[in-house]
Amino acid sequence: MFRARQHHRAFTLVEILTVVVILGIASAIVVPQLGSRDDLRAASATRQVMADLIYAQSRAISTQHKHYIEFAGNQYTISSRPDDSSSLTTITHPITKEPYVQTVGVANTPLEKVKINSINFASTSWVCFDEFGAPFTYDPNTNTLTTMSSIGTIEIGCGTEKLTISVEPYTGDTNVQ
Repeated sequence: MFRARQHHRAFTLVEILTVVVILGIASAIVVPQLGSRDDLRAASATRQVMADLIYAQSRAISTQHKHYIEFAGNQYTISSRPDDSSSLTTITHPITKEPYVQTVGVANTPLEKVKINSINFASTSWVCFDEFGAPFTYDPNTNTLTTMSSIGTIEIGCGTEKLTISVEPYTGDTNVQ
C-alpha cells in the first residue's frame, strides 16, 4: 500500500519578513498620528463656534432684538440689547443658565490646545445679527453698526491644524474652509 505524499503549503521566510516590514512601515506612519488629534480638536471647536453664531442669529430673529458677539482672545460673549437706548446685556445660556460666555483652550479639557487665532469682521472683533438675521460689524466705542460688505472670518487652530469659519455678508450664512 502506497501512501500518497502530502504536501503542506506554508509561507516562506521571505514572505513572512515582507509582511512584517510592511506592517512596521504602516505602523510607523499611522501610530504618531493617533496620538495627536489636533484636526479633531480644531473641528470640534469650530463646530462649537459655528453653533453659537447660528444660535445668536436665530435668537435675534426670534426675539426681534439685535444680538452681538464679542470675540476677545480665546473667549466670546453673546449679548443683546432689548432696545437701542439700553446697554448691552449678556444673554443667559439656555442649558447652563449662566451668562453666555464661551472659552476655548481651557486647561484640563479636551480642547485645551485649541486657540482662536484671528477674528476679522472688517477690522473689528464684533459681529451683530439684526432682526432679520443679517450680519453687521459693531464698533462699541462709537456704538455704530456697519453693514458687512465682505466675508467675516474666524480662524480656529490647534497645533498645526487651522480651520476658518466664514460669515457671509447680507445673509449671515456660515461655512468652514
